[in-house]
Amino acid sequence: MISLQSQAACTQPALALPAQIEISEASPRIEWTPVVDVSHYLVWLESRVPEGRVLYSEEFRTSATYLVPSRPLTSGKATVRVRVTAVCKDNTQTVLSARFRIDADSTCRLAATPQAESDNGVWRVRWEALQAAQRYEIRVHSPEDGKPVSTRESKGTAAELGRLEPGAWLLAVQPQCKGLKGASSWLTVGVN
Repeated sequence: MISLQSQAACTQPALALPAQIEISEASPRIEWTPVVDVSHYLVWLESRVPEGRVLYSEEFRTSATYLVPSRPLTSGKATVRVRVTAVCKDNTQTVLSARFRIDADSTCRLAATPQAESDNGVWRVRWEALQAAQRYEIRVHSPEDGKPVSTRESKGTAAELGRLEPGAWLLAVQPQCKGLKGASSWLTVGVN
């Protein structure tokens, strides 16, 4: 006959954090519910570009019920898989498998399209400040082939681009938040 105590041992842990299936934090705290009579947990964590290469993979043993990755799991978007194996004192095991997505760009995106203006042929681009941004990268792309022809950084909300030859120029303003590049905001400037 099995006792009630042994039936309750080695229950399956449940994922407590992150609470949503899609998050924006690139180094999220991952937490699971504790298991009664656990000896330790074996944790496997993998982050990969959606349908692509592995960005981060780690396996370790711990007695804690949480982890914070040692480095960001992505600089943009990633699918994260986590497997927590609870190894109980009676040598039984249960496994939690979970998956969530990170979209680090979602909180590092300008709310409005940047604006460009010319003053006697000298072009300037300006945008609304993004509270999370430490700086912005401004790129000017060629009207012929779309390749960047100039790149500059700004800690403010405006940048002078100089004189542009006739053509349809593509401009990009990309915020950088917590060391990660956010989503680029684009505008086209027609120069006669």
